[in-house]
Amino acid sequence: MYANNINCPQCGSALALNFRHSKLRACEYCGSTIFLEDEAVRLAGKQSVLSQEASLIQLQRAFRYQKQSYLPVGHVRYQYEDGFWDEWWVIDHDKGLWVSVDEGDFAFEKRVTAPEKARFENFRLGDEIKGWKVTERGHAVCEGFEGELPELVHQGERFDYVHLSRAGGELFSLEFFENEVKAFKGKWADPFEIEVEG
Repeated sequence: MYANNINCPQCGSALALNFRHSKLRACEYCGSTIFLEDEAVRLAGKQSVLSQEASLIQLQRAFRYQKQSYLPVGHVRYQYEDGFWDEWWVIDHDKGLWVSVDEGDFAFEKRVTAPEKARFENFRLGDEIKGWKVTERGHAVCEGFEGELPELVHQGERFDYVHLSRAGGELFSLEFFENEVKAFKGKWADPFEIEVEG
């Protein structure tokens, strides 16, 4: 597993980096947000403080799922019409993936190439598209983040999203930002198979 340290440019505290390709790190000592640019670090302001919610997944607390061990190193929370959901950036042997948690439902997802010309307006609840069914669509806003992330997120950033499902527990998600569409593919997970280590 990758391990490296940087110093917070605001308070000087030593901060561990667990993922070789991290782009964003929050300082748990002074609350600063730090952009990681190649070998340099740059202060980017203050991060939000997320309220602590009961969760199987906790930062820096390894867990096992289907005989594989994962270490959560980053956490983002998004608000939407019905409440909020959490995204956990977890690593395994320096590779990473996202674990989404929404009202007790867990999904393991990896970033994939977004379909060309995908538009939020083209997806309606219940639509069937090449074997996928549109099961959710809405609007979300980033409430904040903590830990270490592989990409930049901004508190208050807004986007539209669509979730599609198909047989076998497969999940496909699209997030529509002003200048970009992000796509994620994965599977629903049984939370009873998630075991906290140590």
